[in-house]
Amino acid sequence: GHHFQVYDREDGPCLKEGCNGTIERIVQSNRSTFLCPRCQK
Repeated sequence: GHHFQVYDREDGPCLKEGCNGTIERIVQSNRSTFLCPRCQK
């Protein structure tokens, strides 16, 4: 699988080229997921 560079980066900038979104933490089923809401698919 892919390892995205978003863990421990809550409220940090998304590093994807061309995206200026902000990483957010979402908790689902007691698991924390960090993602950029602007470029997630």
